[in-house]
Amino acid sequence: MSLTIQFSTIISMIGGGFYLGCALDTFRRIAIHWKNRLLIAYSLEICFWLLQTLVLFYLLFLVNQGTLRVYIFLSIFLGVAIYKSLFAKLYQRLLELMLQYIRRGFAFLIRLVYGAIIRPIKALLQLLLTILLFFLRVVFSVLQIIMHIVGFPFRLLGKGLKRILPENAKKYLVSLRGFYSKIENIIIKRWKSIWYKRR
Repeated sequence: MSLTIQFSTIISMIGGGFYLGCALDTFRRIAIHWKNRLLIAYSLEICFWLLQTLVLFYLLFLVNQGTLRVYIFLSIFLGVAIYKSLFAKLYQRLLELMLQYIRRGFAFLIRLVYGAIIRPIKALLQLLLTILLFFLRVVFSVLQIIMHIVGFPFRLLGKGLKRILPENAKKYLVSLRGFYSKIENIIIKRWKSIWYKRR
């Protein structure tokens, strides 16, 4: 291995160590969201270190075809140390600022989606429901009128029969009428409660 390749390898591994420090701080900052879920935390920790190993080895492969030397590990540690001592606080502040902007962006996106899509759909559904309930109310009113008209001859017939029926039959018909009136009142009350709740 020539001196040029060795020098390039050292510089690249120092940069890789610097990158590793940034990646580790980023991962630690984000990992607080799942710190209480041990299985997820351990799984993501393993995946993180596997990914960083692959990234550093790929960088090494680009420089010297993946040849390992002791100074390569020392160069990585040196890059991490340079980052920790000189740039860690600055990067952490920039990271917090970036995360803050990302949160604001997501919040704005959620408000935009809600205002442009969800709210109009909700208003449209409410309008359709109001129209449907109004239609049902009209149909119910028409049916009441029809039943009143159709029932008129039967009421006349009932008045005629009332005069000739015995007392026991009259009492039975009165009880049936009371039962029907209760059912009718219950249906009307339920319908009105549903209608006024939807308005």
